[in-house]
Amino acid sequence: MENSRLSRIRLSVQIGLRYAGAFGANRFASFVSLFSAIGIMLGVAALIIVTSVMGGLENRLKNSVLSVVPHAVIESASGPVKEDPGLLRAVSSYPLVRAAAPYTRGEAVIAGAGGVTGAELSGIDPETYPKKDLLYRYLTRYEPGCLADWKDTPWGVILGASLARSLGVYPGDRVRIISPEGARYTMAGLVPSSRLFSVICTFQIGSNVDGSTAIVRMSDAGRLMRLPAGSFSGYRVWLKDPFDVSEFSPELPAGYKVSDWRTEKGELFSAVSTEKRMMTVMLFLIIFVAAFNILSSLIMMVMDKRTEIAILRTMGFRPSDVMLAFMTEGAVAGIIGALIGTLIGTACAYHINPIMRALGLSSLVRIGSLPVSVSAGTVVMTALGAVCLSLLSTLYPSYRASRVMPAEVLRYE
Repeated sequence: MENSRLSRIRLSVQIGLRYAGAFGANRFASFVSLFSAIGIMLGVAALIIVTSVMGGLENRLKNSVLSVVPHAVIESASGPVKEDPGLLRAVSSYPLVRAAAPYTRGEAVIAGAGGVTGAELSGIDPETYPKKDLLYRYLTRYEPGCLADWKDTPWGVILGASLARSLGVYPGDRVRIISPEGARYTMAGLVPSSRLFSVICTFQIGSNVDGSTAIVRMSDAGRLMRLPAGSFSGYRVWLKDPFDVSEFSPELPAGYKVSDWRTEKGELFSAVSTEKRMMTVMLFLIIFVAAFNILSSLIMMVMDKRTEIAILRTMGFRPSDVMLAFMTEGAVAGIIGALIGTLIGTACAYHINPIMRALGLSSLVRIGSLPVSVSAGTVVMTALGAVCLSLLSTLYPSYRASRVMPAEVLRYE
């Protein structure tokens, strides 16, 4: 009994494979089936390439922008805060937190030899600043001696490379930093606080942060902004994964609040994520159209093979056996297309930049090279999605084939 059932299944699969590779009387159906496989292959390959590039862009933004922008900041609703070792320990021990340190920030106007521009002023303590931070690693690797000089130079500032160029200054030059937050009323009216700073070095992370950030010592920032002695803006928090910021909810003393990177950069990452989803949907429509072509070609194949189906039924084939044979025929196009498309898409994603240079398209990329992040999970889900869609498209034609009545078909044969 069991052997007979396995034999029928094996025979059904063999017939389905034979139909899939045969160009019978209905050559148009076979032609459509071939191009359905090609359509699935192109759709899967394009989807893998695009999602890999979009994922790489998202990771590049994450590593550049979010490595300099505070992941989260704990501040007091009433203004500057005093150092609280207990609060710092509690925040640092939170499961999602990589590090936390005192931090002062504010808006400032910077005047240099070549111009005047606004910037974000960040005050940090070199002694407590995390050594694994991207900025610290950049300065240690590409600007050796910068941090040591910064510690020893009174009123020193580290500028983003783009910001330094717009100001027309270089390391060793002096700039005037004006802080409206430290303004005082005098006989002449409201006068902002200002101070001359020496440019120690510059940094270039590769994002808009390079053109909008100036870093000074936390003590200098406090004096420039005229904060009470020993006070600072709040605690800067580094998360292990910045995208987990929605899960960061520590228990804080009354009067404290938490702000995070989504306030300043949330729209940018939301736009990238939305674009990635929309591109995925549009490219998946290519696979959907190819799967619909499988359905069309299979219906035509069923109409062409009605006599053979009737003969198989008279020889003892059950409706389920006929259905399995035609499902196998339709699934071949989807499986072959998905497999070849996965191989082509993965290979092209890993070598997208050399391919673009070979085609002379590298000039279209204005960020040096396309960032690529191939996700094994995305590749597998794309391939499985294409195969499942192909299998679903075979159900109706296969069911129609299983309902063929041998007596009606063979009556006039």
